[in-house]
Amino acid sequence: MLKGDKRWIAAGLLVAVTGAGVLLFRHHRAGQAMRLRGAGGPTLRGLEASPSDTPTWKPETPEEIAAEVEKSMTAWRQAILAKDGELVMKLDRAFMSSPDRYRAALEISAKSETDERVRAFSTRVLGKLKSPALAALFEQLLADKSQFVRQNAAWGLGELAAQEEGRVAARRAVAELRHARAKDPAAEVRMAAKGALARLE
Repeated sequence: MLKGDKRWIAAGLLVAVTGAGVLLFRHHRAGQAMRLRGAGGPTLRGLEASPSDTPTWKPETPEEIAAEVEKSMTAWRQAILAKDGELVMKLDRAFMSSPDRYRAALEISAKSETDERVRAFSTRVLGKLKSPALAALFEQLLADKSQFVRQNAAWGLGELAAQEEGRVAARRAVAELRHARAKDPAAEVRMAAKGALARLE
């Protein structure tokens, strides 16, 4: 074995032994601290966690929330256009789990999105919220140029019948629902309006 190789091995062993010594020292110090504090003290993987190791939770700022909502709505639009059913369902679940966070953005999407499929999907999610405050929006969307949006708007009005407050709010759109049931050129919209009226009248 060459002298240089021996030096390299010796240096490696020194590093290994030194590292092990540091670990043993830390473990010993952590054990002492745990005995002083008792079993109820904070631990991290069996050793005491120092305050700097403990993760701290900070509430999101309005700017962070707005950025996250915008990012989610962009992903929502792209997923619908790409017909990515898995991502659409994932985002749908996220919207439903935090309706107050996403509702305003979904309303804008339902009213203003250029693609009719995105408007229709957003209207559908809003319908699942069963919020009486959305009755006026659904009534407005009964006049949308897309039959898919109109169908989901009629369905959404019917969903409001699940609660008395929602039923009262949705009844303001009964005249528009009757018109859709009788006159809408799309059979799916007529059927949705008929179903909604059956729940509201």
